[in-house]
Amino acid sequence: MIVQGSLITILTYKVDKFITQRPKRGVHSFYICDMLNVGLIGDIKLLEPFTHKAQKNPEIHITGKSSVGTQPKPGSFRLQAPEFNRIELIERSDALFINRFSLLPFSLLCEMVKKSKHFFAASYPDLSPGEINQLAKLAQEAKTVIQVANPFYYMPAVQWMVKNLKKPAYIDIQYFSSAAPEKNTLLQLLLMLKDMTGTLPKKIGAVSFNSAPANSIFQNVQLDYGDGSIINLNYGKSDNSNRFEIKIYMNNLFAGFDLINDNNIINNLSVNLSEFVKDDETDSFLNAILQKRKVATDIESYSNALQSAAVIQERLNRYTSH
Repeated sequence: MIVQGSLITILTYKVDKFITQRPKRGVHSFYICDMLNVGLIGDIKLLEPFTHKAQKNPEIHITGKSSVGTQPKPGSFRLQAPEFNRIELIERSDALFINRFSLLPFSLLCEMVKKSKHFFAASYPDLSPGEINQLAKLAQEAKTVIQVANPFYYMPAVQWMVKNLKKPAYIDIQYFSSAAPEKNTLLQLLLMLKDMTGTLPKKIGAVSFNSAPANSIFQNVQLDYGDGSIINLNYGKSDNSNRFEIKIYMNNLFAGFDLINDNNIINNLSVNLSEFVKDDETDSFLNAILQKRKVATDIESYSNALQSAAVIQERLNRYTSH
């Protein structure tokens, strides 16, 4: 209706999305109630791959960020999202991507999980086994999704193995780079294997050798499983080239994968694995929340991989200490 010639017209209409808006440092921020509101904590530049993917989902709204670390260069991608302190951002978010867990005290992580603040760990939380188990228990009680980064698992060749693995199997893995293995290389490989096999090894063996003249490091891990499967993992530093190759042997099925050069051979035939380029970690995390799916790499998988890594590292140290 129009009030006495006033230019103000009052209209009544149905609003599909209820939005609350609060100005923050001159920027308008929004919390959209029927979308999944996602916050970012840590080095925003390192979170860009996850941010780009999340923004393509129409059910996702980037509600804000709490930044630390690398600043974007002039002319590079800049996320158009308001800046908040960590506490306020957590309150405004339904889910979070985090890559600096040192910014979050353990007590705060527990409160987040209790309030069903789902989070994706883009870096690995430096927590004790007891703290991880406590988070896992709280997550189960509150039905909170916690997913841990597992980049190797989403490679097409690994997804093929997840779908086609028949036990018992023998799997040989070669992972070498021209630089010394990074701190989390072993952990990432173990996370891949845990989610690929769906189980834990019954027996673990490990040896390590270092050759200064060859400028190389050779580390071998043998994993024996209760179903008769055996995994032989060789990794380290090679002065020649980077290698990431997996060979798998099962009844009536022999396969080899060069994951760097995308060369895939199954029963002596070259195959295209493009059909397995579908999901990635971001999709997995968001779909676990939106569609009530189970995540591939949860906090319990992380705990299991950490325990295996500790056993392996203790055995490798017997060789490197000489």
